Amino acid sequence: MERLPIPATKSNQIRIKEELDIAQDGKELLDQKKDILISHINLLADKADMTRSRLDKLLLDAYAKLEEAIVEAGKSNVEAAGLAVEAGIEIEVKERSLMGVVLPLVSMKIPRIKPEYGLGTTTASMDQVRQIVLSAMDTLGELAELEIGLQRLMNETKRTLKRINALSYIYIPLYKATLKFIAQSLEEKEREGLFQLKRIKAKTQSRTME
Repeated sequence: MERLPIPATKSNQIRIKEELDIAQDGKELLDQKKDILISHINLLADKADMTRSRLDKLLLDAYAKLEEAIVEAGKSNVEAAGLAVEAGIEIEVKERSLMGVVLPLVSMKIPRIKPEYGLGTTTASMDQVRQIVLSAMDTLGELAELEIGLQRLMNETKRTLKRINALSYIYIPLYKATLKFIAQSLEEKEREGLFQLKRIKAKTQSRTME
């Protein structure tokens, strides 16, 4: 197994042990971060699915009411009424942070409905179309917030997994292999030192006996 190309010294043994502890602690924290990110991704994904379904229903309702308005008032009158209307929607985007990931907070201020076209050539279905479309716009803002948040969380999860894999399969094994090498080398040096001491002691005793 690969190891760091450093001398087998006691100081290096202490240093690599400290770096191994830091790497293992870092991996544990990253694992916790990954779990939190995945949990929040699942939560937002469920909300996005429900919001998307709600938006689809609103759009279908809007198309149905639009067809009704065209039948009642005629296409030209509906088009004229549509040109006379200003959306007047105000969008505000704030931010919040989750595990270092910046998530958007989208809020939309929907104006109160007030007639901006002549009542003589319009129908109630036109007002209903506008109301449904405004509700759809509000829901669209909510969906955008969820989908952008999901994308950012998934990107951060991928980065976190890469760091976890790097620690698990590269750095931690590298530090462990290096520590093993240093420990074995130091033990070998210690055995050699003891062997030399025994030889010296044996020679000293032999000379004393002479």
